[in-house]
Amino acid sequence: MPLQVTNVQQREHVFVPALPGLEPAVRAEAEALGFSPQPVEGGVELTGAPGLHQEANLRLRTASRVWLRLGRFSAADAGALTQGLAGLPLGPVWDGRTVPRLSVVLHRARFKGPDAVLAAAARAWGLPSVERAGPLDEESSEGLTLLVRVEGDTCTVSADTSGEPLHRRGYRQEVSRAPLRETLAAGILVLAGYDGVEPLVDPMCGSGTFLIEGAWMSQRRAPGLQRAFAFERFPGFDAADWRARKARAEAEALPAPRSALRGHDINAGSLGTARRNARRAGVTLTLERQDVRTLAAPAGLGPGLVVVNPPYGKRVGEAEDLPGLYRAMGATFRRAFKGWRAAVLLPDDAGLVRALGLPEGRNLPVRNGGLRCRLLVSTL
Repeated sequence: MPLQVTNVQQREHVFVPALPGLEPAVRAEAEALGFSPQPVEGGVELTGAPGLHQEANLRLRTASRVWLRLGRFSAADAGALTQGLAGLPLGPVWDGRTVPRLSVVLHRARFKGPDAVLAAAARAWGLPSVERAGPLDEESSEGLTLLVRVEGDTCTVSADTSGEPLHRRGYRQEVSRAPLRETLAAGILVLAGYDGVEPLVDPMCGSGTFLIEGAWMSQRRAPGLQRAFAFERFPGFDAADWRARKARAEAEALPAPRSALRGHDINAGSLGTARRNARRAGVTLTLERQDVRTLAAPAGLGPGLVVVNPPYGKRVGEAEDLPGLYRAMGATFRRAFKGWRAAVLLPDDAGLVRALGLPEGRNLPVRNGGLRCRLLVSTL
């Protein structure tokens, strides 16, 4: 296969990965934004005008990060790999001085591990050595990270444009006992059909992630407005164009959510954390200390979405109490939220699903912090 490169001055191709289970959410979100996504394993691919990677980072709520495709070529041996890497158009993303980090993925490749790819990259770019990237969830926005994926004889190289993972919006500087990634919270809201207009209630709100993400969705506020990105350090970065993109996104945001957002928790400390996170996010939430077992029907609110990430029993002494808690929570939902939709993220445990006792609905596999979970969505 001859070297196929992306001319980022004329057309961009990006790969947008999502957490396992959120692929349909990122696809739906990209379609709603007019990106024309193509479903691929682990996420979607997008094609568009220059600056597409910036728009995707700025606006996608459910994506984990955004990779800018640089080229694809045949890599049947080490020589072909070196030649292909040498021919990549790295000028727009690399200053040629700092040492890039490589994240290497090999499937049925002919190379003996990632070290062979690192050595080929060093030869191709005239460097003494090339660093291997650490876990991408821990990557900062410093320096350049390239993804080198070798599938059989085909090598695809992409540049990380995000830096820190996209779930780091900038507002959540404190977490509760069971933190939920912002991207997962947004993805659950998308999968549950939250439209930004209907009421949203979280009866175990913790640090307020569901509610803050829901508020931003309701305000049409772009999730990337409060953070920095790796592409801001690219040699080809146009700061004036980026300021204009952010200004357009700011102008599109509504001054307040279009729906009522209410959170409850039995832990007063968690409610304090939620209030401070909401303040940093620029939103106002109605938060009350209350036990989910005795939660009353929300006064003055019509049917909407009740969403919850209950305990999973990972702490000492919790597991034996879970069935009773889930039975009580299900009873509260059926009593206080009749006619509403419920979205519950819970462990992949058939006994807990039965204890919850919700009406039959959608049962979607997702992962939360590496744990296999189920997202139950049903009408009460």
